[in-house]
Amino acid sequence: MAKGFMDGYRTYDTSEGYGSAWEWKKSFHQRMNKEEADEILGTDDPYEILGVKRGASNTEIKSAFRKLAKIWHPDLNPGRIDEATAKMKKINAAYSLLIM
Repeated sequence: MAKGFMDGYRTYDTSEGYGSAWEWKKSFHQRMNKEEADEILGTDDPYEILGVKRGASNTEIKSAFRKLAKIWHPDLNPGRIDEATAKMKKINAAYSLLIM
């Protein structure tokens, strides 16, 4: 399993070169699958993590995700990198589950 707050995204295989910009963009935007997200979340409720009500629209979920990402992004929390990284993993997993 990859390490870091970007666990919510698939990584791009550079073993055979970097490829085209289109391939980079395509691989970056692939979200984690349900099993990966469930493994990260465990028994945590994705709605609670994002702070939205059950039945929230995709727009509300996306807005909540962006607000939390601005708060918990590890680059914005240099003194609390470990905590911010763990929080961003859960935020990414919750977002991936709810948007699927």
